[in-house]
Amino acid sequence: MTRLLLPSLMVLLVTLPAAAQRRVITHEDVFTMTRTADPRPSPDGRWIVFSLTEPDYDPAKTLNDLWIVPTDGGTPPRRLTSSRAAESGVEWAPDSRRIAFATRREGDDVEQIYLLPVDGGEARRLTTLPTGASNPKWRRDGRAILFESMLKANRPAPEKSSARVFETLPIRFWNVWNDGSRPHLFVQTLDGGAAVDWLAGTALAASPDFDAPYVGSGADRSLQAQWSPDGQEIVFAAIVNRTTMMTEETESHLFRIRNAGAEPVRMTKTGESFVRPRFSPDGTVLVAQSSRSPSGTALYSVTRLVRVA
Repeated sequence: MTRLLLPSLMVLLVTLPAAAQRRVITHEDVFTMTRTADPRPSPDGRWIVFSLTEPDYDPAKTLNDLWIVPTDGGTPPRRLTSSRAAESGVEWAPDSRRIAFATRREGDDVEQIYLLPVDGGEARRLTTLPTGASNPKWRRDGRAILFESMLKANRPAPEKSSARVFETLPIRFWNVWNDGSRPHLFVQTLDGGAAVDWLAGTALAASPDFDAPYVGSGADRSLQAQWSPDGQEIVFAAIVNRTTMMTEETESHLFRIRNAGAEPVRMTKTGESFVRPRFSPDGTVLVAQSSRSPSGTALYSVTRLVRVA
């Protein structure tokens, strides 16, 4: 009898600790669970950069950094950044040796574009615009970066007043007031010099109907700009009837611009909205997402992938 009980007691002693650890999942378990997002593969297919968030009930203690992992899984993921402010808009350089992203680091009042070598080293700030910078895009020769910045109209600010003056709609987007800022496209070369505003002085940017399409679920806007394959033009999406939003469906259209200050050329037709332009890897095809404006009894339009001539 003793011989039969001994093995049973040994099994019981081994299994009790694991059973004792079982418990009901709590809100804290779910809320503080580590999350990964926005994976970006390198052009040579060897690496993936992704963001990793470690949430905390105290927002000041939440961590959001960039990590890198080889696509073959040969080595564990490695942390690339370690800062309080999160990075966004990660974009690989054509040589797969550097990445560009937007973030706000020590000494920055607003987000700026930074460059970081993935094989080691510190991030280098590329831009210094007082209006900030976001959504970097490398030119295919690796010598310049396209990015966006929100500029406000040159209107005198009321003295000792918090009042807002609106002459046209929209005045707010959900819980965010319209501050009068408009998106502009800048190009910064990597060999120094000041960033150049490609939309400065254009009739499109000066129009009260001009704006960038909203992206995501918040009030963020982006022109979603892309370099042409030869690096000579920029293609972007823009709203063209912003002030008529209460009487008709707003539409976003694709434009191309060849030089700084040149008037952008519209590429798409009225009656549909176009967003997220992308060139094929070989550069021969431009595609975008398209949806028709509601008409008659139609309440919405299914988004389609279209080829833009």
